[in-house]
Amino acid sequence: MEIEEYRHQFIDDLRFKAEHGGTEPESQFIDSVLDELEAVGELNDPIPFSIEMKGRRGRIMAFDAYAYDNADAALVLIASDFSNERDSIKTLTNTRINDLYLRMRAFLEEAVEGNIADYCDDSDEAISIAKEFRKHIGKGLINTDIMRFKFYIISDSILSKQVKSLSQENFLDRPVELNVWTIERLYQTFANNASEVIEFDTSEFGCDGIQCLKADLGSSTNYDAYLGIVPGEFLANIYLKYGSKLLQGNIRAFLSVRGNVNKGIRNTIINSPSNFFTYNNGIAIVARSVSFSADGTKIVHFKDPQIINGGQTTASLANAIIRKEAKNGMETIFVPMKLTVLNVENDLSEEQLDAYNEITKTISQCANSQNAVSGADFFSNHPYHVMMEKLSKKVLAPPVDGNPYQTIWFYERSRGKWEQEQMKLSPAERRKFCEMHPKSQVIKKEKLAKCLNTVAMNPHQVCQSSAINFSKFAEQIEKIYSESRDSINEEYFKKAVCSVIMFDKLDGLVNKSDWYPKGGNKAQIVPYAIAKLISIIPKNKDLDWKMIWQRQTLYPQLATELLRISYVAHKFLMEQANGGIVRTISRTTGTWNAFQNLQISLSDEFVSSLISIEESRSEEKAAKREHRFNAQLDASVEIFKLGESYWYRVYKDLEKEELLSYGDLNFILSISKYIGKNSLPTAAQCKRLVKIVTKAEDAGYVLPNQ
Repeated sequence: MEIEEYRHQFIDDLRFKAEHGGTEPESQFIDSVLDELEAVGELNDPIPFSIEMKGRRGRIMAFDAYAYDNADAALVLIASDFSNERDSIKTLTNTRINDLYLRMRAFLEEAVEGNIADYCDDSDEAISIAKEFRKHIGKGLINTDIMRFKFYIISDSILSKQVKSLSQENFLDRPVELNVWTIERLYQTFANNASEVIEFDTSEFGCDGIQCLKADLGSSTNYDAYLGIVPGEFLANIYLKYGSKLLQGNIRAFLSVRGNVNKGIRNTIINSPSNFFTYNNGIAIVARSVSFSADGTKIVHFKDPQIINGGQTTASLANAIIRKEAKNGMETIFVPMKLTVLNVENDLSEEQLDAYNEITKTISQCANSQNAVSGADFFSNHPYHVMMEKLSKKVLAPPVDGNPYQTIWFYERSRGKWEQEQMKLSPAERRKFCEMHPKSQVIKKEKLAKCLNTVAMNPHQVCQSSAINFSKFAEQIEKIYSESRDSINEEYFKKAVCSVIMFDKLDGLVNKSDWYPKGGNKAQIVPYAIAKLISIIPKNKDLDWKMIWQRQTLYPQLATELLRISYVAHKFLMEQANGGIVRTISRTTGTWNAFQNLQISLSDEFVSSLISIEESRSEEKAAKREHRFNAQLDASVEIFKLGESYWYRVYKDLEKEELLSYGDLNFILSISKYIGKNSLPTAAQCKRLVKIVTKAEDAGYVLPNQ
């Protein structure tokens, strides 16, 4: 797909969503780009919130979204430049960029000075946002949560060739980063299915190279490892330029300098800089590739470096430069470095990306052992996603709305997979693909987490950032997967899809309601309403999930009841906020508990539409039995495919190691002979074999490769 086709499809999609959702194309543009930037790790939990007002001497103060980057200790403001031109593309000029930047900065200036109330009504939410910004920014550089400002301009135009630099002077004594995302940049991200790669020479930061020593790991590894010494000033400066983009693989966000660890780092920088190398644990970095100096002793170029341990060290050094805390400069500060290089020059294939994620996960788990990292922290690589992806290809949705064919709910295990599968298709093949896999039926991992966590009656978690909600959801799935993975079956997938349908349909109904104000709090109302309804359903009853699946929409009684409770949720959340920000109070357990305690009676029409809980559970049990049978059959086939000689080799290995009892060893030998007779092992045999092999692995045995 070329950029012109991408842009046409992009604008058409925005217009379609706006028409059917009762919103403006620009609102859809902002939401769509924010989702994309969050998906590639550029933003974290961005909040659409459009403000435009006149301040002193008629200057315009405006922005369209904001966010906080905790890993970067940054406040982020986003401005939209949307033309809605499909066939004639506009150019984003230096003048327009500067105008939008100054509008965002003007709001911050007035917010810090406490003047926003002078330019709007007392009830305007801009006052609450301004107070929030002022509180985070603080009065100085010691007692503050904000160490830098990031300004983003998102546009459906192309960037003028006259735009040579986006650098800006410091604001409130803090560094300023200005980013412009045009349609071209969005297309490149889409086409590469990846976030933008950081690449630089050390000389760009006044460093002639990083001293290092290569580890001799033998020939069995597919990566290189180095131990190095990094100048603290160099580390701080690359962080000041690239910020949290360097920490995308880091499982621990920067906690702010009030944390004990950071206080210790800061104290060393100020009082014992020459001892920094000795006192600090160092950093761990994974990079795609590196280049060396002519004599091979120093690294002089990095491609896609990711700090997966040592984010606090890095950010603390950068903050010391901002605060001018290193009294005698940073010349004597050095940081130990462990570097893993994957030696991948080109774009990562899906297999290489999986390998990259796996090695990052493993290093992070080990390097961050002091913070007890659970498997849920790395849920994006969990086998659960593989199972859901397989189910999405297997379970076809019934034809509705006069369509003569069934469709697929596309579970997007990796970002951009739906678009990527169309890249090499002809126009006719692409149309057929989109008919079978409608874009409206693409389910992203994060969206599934929102919908299932809502149905699990955790709306306060759903109202958190996408990352936090995903982590909470992961904990539940980790438990289900480890204790009852047979529950993740066709019925489970159908119910998951129904949860998405319920969430999206209610979102649309709320948006079109007369009582819902423009720019309201749908993101909080919808999960609160759904969770409340489920919480008050009689114990022996359940929603008719089967009907939702068959109709691929809400049945009338459910839609009416959800919308009625949504209005109650709207009023409740506004009262609880009491002039503050609904998004903030909706995230607390106290708010959800108070809403749970609010008495709401269900209508007779809705109650009569409910089905018996036993009927619902009987279908789930049947699906679980069927899934278990299929899983057992799959296990038998996999064990059989390994072959007689493989299992005989395992038997001989374990016989030599003397790790197992005679009975267990003899059973492995019998499996080898059984397969040699061309017989498929039974479910019971597979179960016992897995148990024996697990026992051997726990004792230190490693199964041979096939």
